[in-house]
Amino acid sequence: MSHFLFIAGALRERSSPESAELQLGAGIWGLCTALIRDNLQKFLTPESHGLVYVLKEGIRAEFAIVSPVQPFQALDELLKDEVRTEARYGFVQVKPLQRWSGNAPDCQVLLQRVLGIEEQAELSRRLSLGMHRLTDEEYRSIREGLGAGE
Repeated sequence: MSHFLFIAGALRERSSPESAELQLGAGIWGLCTALIRDNLQKFLTPESHGLVYVLKEGIRAEFAIVSPVQPFQALDELLKDEVRTEARYGFVQVKPLQRWSGNAPDCQVLLQRVLGIEEQAELSRRLSLGMHRLTDEEYRSIREGLGAGE
């Protein structure tokens, strides 16, 4: 089973927290690159979940992924205009499950430990890709590290 760590980056038109809140509030998570879309199509299962990492803030939310990858054109017109940058390669529908107050340094230490990444530069490189696939064990370990109940 695959789960995913999605990274909400800063955009020209809004900050990373604003982008994350916009998408979560709309019940979607946008796919901002073809690589993210292709990997989700390949590894997404009905039991997949996502964690949202907001740059400079840490892990902020958890959601269940409740749809397969959908094309950008499937969004309603108003939402298309709002999330054009975040969802240019499609989106998945999501159901928010839990929220946390992020702490970037603590989250980075947690991610480095769980993912077995020794170098901060390597973690930064992976986060810059916009998504990281997680095993079920990694996903559970991250949730436990955040104090999430089962």
